[in-house]
Amino acid sequence: MIKKAVLHLDDKSYELPILTSNIGSQGIDIRGLKEKAGVVTVDPGFYNTAIGESSISVWNTNTGALNYRGYDVAELVKHSSFVETSYLLIYGKLPNKTELTDFSTRLSKHSLIHEDMVNLFDGFPGKAHPLAILSVMVMSLSSYYTSEYEESTSQGADQITRLLAKIRTISAYSYKQMIGQPFVFPQDKLPYCTNFLNMLFSIPAEPYKVPEIYDSILNRLWILYAEHGFNLATTTVYLLGSAQANLFASVSAGVSALWGSREGGHKVPAIEWIEDIIKNGGDYKSYLGKIKDGKLKVQTNVLGEPAYKVKSLRSILARELFLEFFKTQNIDPIAEMALKIDEYTSSDPFFDKNNLYPNIDFYSSVIFNSMGIPQSMFTLMQAIGKLPGWLAHWREIWLNKNYTKARPKRLYKGEVDKKYTKLTDRV
Repeated sequence: MIKKAVLHLDDKSYELPILTSNIGSQGIDIRGLKEKAGVVTVDPGFYNTAIGESSISVWNTNTGALNYRGYDVAELVKHSSFVETSYLLIYGKLPNKTELTDFSTRLSKHSLIHEDMVNLFDGFPGKAHPLAILSVMVMSLSSYYTSEYEESTSQGADQITRLLAKIRTISAYSYKQMIGQPFVFPQDKLPYCTNFLNMLFSIPAEPYKVPEIYDSILNRLWILYAEHGFNLATTTVYLLGSAQANLFASVSAGVSALWGSREGGHKVPAIEWIEDIIKNGGDYKSYLGKIKDGKLKVQTNVLGEPAYKVKSLRSILARELFLEFFKTQNIDPIAEMALKIDEYTSSDPFFDKNNLYPNIDFYSSVIFNSMGIPQSMFTLMQAIGKLPGWLAHWREIWLNKNYTKARPKRLYKGEVDKKYTKLTDRV
């Protein structure tokens, strides 16, 4: 283990403290470096920079492992529920029976949205993307619930629970607005995931019962999406939280960060990718052969995960859910092709050697598609799953009274000492 680091700048030396994590990884503490030495470190993308300390999750690029608050995510997928895992991530421990019942009750109690907010949906055009609607509507909650987090908590109204409850209602209403169907109210008697799916798919004209397999699979998929360290969206929420920004504004920014094509994009391309194979005759072996020959660019939000050196545990578990789901469901053409691609890439040494396996976004997209959820909703579905992790990080930074707001630096590379030229003298 490294015990100390020394930075040599010309004829001066600066000893820098070494911080060690609970899993043995180490970091050089450069706080105060600019004041002492007059220099900053440069790390575009923050790939070599830890922006703080956290006790929420840890994932290992070398083994693919993922832990939430010390618990193996595989155990949580097997034994827990999305609601219980949300409590674990946000509050730092597994709830007892009374705590879980109270948490679930509060999620049901706060699932309705203000009637004035319902009217806001009419202001969006019919083709508005659900992710855009979600970001705006989450932000609008700050106008209806104006008290600060600590104030609301002392009054018994936890804004975190309120947002976790309402995001599924807003998301379902976004979908109904997009397809022109009437909104369906949440029902307190239904569990979290079933309640969401009921709002999504039921209509007033006829009864609808959410298939048990839908609830089971969605619960576990959302557990897998619930937390994954400081990705771009989580970091966005965290940075706004460092300024003690309103919870709803911080999460709205996180939703907006998901829009970027490098973070997930407003469309997950797995279905389009599979459709393209089908349209071109369905010869998936030749199609995948182009990847092997270097003639086709790899879609990293379909195959592989650049952050991992081995197959990630998330993708392994997502594959198990994928295979479980289609044991009981009708196999549509997209699912049929996805199953063939999964089998082929799992048995071909090239894809194993190059770590090009169907990832969690591939498996979840095919499942969502078979459930009847449109492609434009896929990233929104991920956003709901990611919310507990965002809330956990926001709460962690809010409670850390020793953390100052984030203020990154940049090295200026522009021109200097230019003189103002009058408009009449400019060429």
